[in-house]
Amino acid sequence: MKKSIFLWMGILFILMAGVSSCSSDDDVISNSKLIVGEWEASHQSKNPKYFDTADEWDFTFNADGTGSWPLATGSFRYHIEGNRITLRLMNTETYYGQTEFEYIIVSLSKDRMEWDEIPVNGSDNSLYLKFSRKKQ
Repeated sequence: MKKSIFLWMGILFILMAGVSSCSSDDDVISNSKLIVGEWEASHQSKNPKYFDTADEWDFTFNADGTGSWPLATGSFRYHIEGNRITLRLMNTETYYGQTEFEYIIVSLSKDRMEWDEIPVNGSDNSLYLKFSRKKQ
């Protein structure tokens, strides 16, 4: 009887350890340093009434947490937490009345990246962007 109690306790412990280790791996970008470099958008979608070409969505990310975006005519600071990236414009101009943009990083690898914008205040002004690293 004691052997079967210990056996069941061991199985329960293994199951609990397995469940807790699987919690939110999908919500974390394992190597956010991969974002550093120059990226060009190869695809954009969701609302063509606001965005007609993907070529306006090129970004440069620097290792110091800053970057540039030609469309917003200036530079920004970025912060990655989990799978969320926040871009904060550093100049006084706004883009569509906004100075801060948030995206879910759907995927990030050495050569490819995908983002899904988190709309602000119920706006229909949202994007799904696919990027490829610019060739040096």
